[in-house]
Amino acid sequence: MLDQITRNYPGQVAHLEWHVNSGYPMLYSAEARSKWFVYPNEGGYYYYGTLYADGKSLYRNSGSWNSYIGDRILVPSDVSLTHIGTTYDPSTRNGQVQVECYNSGSSSISAALQVAITEDSIRYNAPNGDQLHNGVCRDYVPNQNGTAVTLAAGGYDTVTVSYTLQSSWIEENVNLVVYLQKTNLQGDTLATYQGSSRDVLDFTGVEESKLLAARDLRVEVSPNPCRTGCEFTLSGAAAQHARITVYTPDGRLVSSQDAAANKALWSRAGLSRGIYLYRVNAGTATAEGKLVVTD
Repeated sequence: MLDQITRNYPGQVAHLEWHVNSGYPMLYSAEARSKWFVYPNEGGYYYYGTLYADGKSLYRNSGSWNSYIGDRILVPSDVSLTHIGTTYDPSTRNGQVQVECYNSGSSSISAALQVAITEDSIRYNAPNGDQLHNGVCRDYVPNQNGTAVTLAAGGYDTVTVSYTLQSSWIEENVNLVVYLQKTNLQGDTLATYQGSSRDVLDFTGVEESKLLAARDLRVEVSPNPCRTGCEFTLSGAAAQHARITVYTPDGRLVSSQDAAANKALWSRAGLSRGIYLYRVNAGTATAEGKLVVTD
């Protein structure tokens, strides 16, 4: 079910599976179990098959999962997460995750950046009949509590943690999932501000100059969501020569234009409501984000 939802929203959903029964060691994670028990007791006992979407428990009502996630994707976030110094060395199976968190909102945020290592394509005949498992949680670094982050309005913070892939994990199937999440439970929700999932091999042989280039470009889009159009405002050392491309989630080009004086007006003309993606290229710097169009 979760795999199908991820396919329904390509590039827009970061997912991980918690397997919390130590009787199935091929999939079990003690840290995932600890995360699970942060949530309130559901119906007097804990059971399998619960989905937590953006930190909210959707229980076992799987018929509502896809539509709920579709609605959540339409909600813009004030938080962006950018890998600025993440690396991986296949010869040692060691690396570091370095993520810059940015709060474009008008209120400060106190949360924890969670870094999870997941593995896809694990074949195991589970009690519920599932035989192929993707996004299986292998480790949280430094642990399941994450790293405390405080973001002032318009502020940045950077988190750096080290990690190691165990020899039994197939690195071609390993992903780094990061998400910024509140630390205080409200009802059945431990709210999540933003998330990201990347293949660990994306960070093999990354040059320092390329890592630094990611810091040279900032993008603000207003209004977002928009009805008729929006304005892109760029800042940073690389912002002077930027091109803005908008496309559909399945990769179809919608528009492409150059920014003038670090600004660009984008028109929704002829487009239906929905989710669009934008990419801003400026030299070696790239910024990406989500653009929501409403009626």
